[in-house]
Amino acid sequence: MGTTKPMPGPAVETLTAGERLLLWSFRAWVSGPGHRPMVLREFGRAFPTDEAGPAIRALERAVAAIAGHARRAIVHHPVCGRQVAPDEQAILAIFAALQAERIELAVRRARWLVRPAGVTPLVTAAAALAFAMIENDLDLPDRPAPRPAAADDLRLAVPQPS
Repeated sequence: MGTTKPMPGPAVETLTAGERLLLWSFRAWVSGPGHRPMVLREFGRAFPTDEAGPAIRALERAVAAIAGHARRAIVHHPVCGRQVAPDEQAILAIFAALQAERIELAVRRARWLVRPAGVTPLVTAAAALAFAMIENDLDLPDRPAPRPAAADDLRLAVPQPS
């Protein structure tokens, strides 16, 4: 019996504007410091001047919680990737649950991605950004989240070509 390739995630173009902003920002932020000025500029366009800084800091804290407490390697596509990886779907789902004020669901979803010490920092940071997004009409639909595989690697990783 052979193994099957995982099904590709949804296409980026099927996402809402809020989902695309969050996904792109996450990808750009974890891609390294060279991409961060682009995120700063985009948040400057998406949020009022007084909200852009706190929104960036919330993104930074959420990414730090994931990177610092991940149960395994978190797979993400390059900034310009056209598909959404299962881990990226799970991250979007945490933010969406928070926008829907489904805190327990957000916590359960966060527990799949991060160790216990990272749950509160991730959910707290994600909530700050999720609510800022709501206030600026950047809604995230609450879609089902894929269940990440269990592993203990702490790195963020870009999928390697097969």
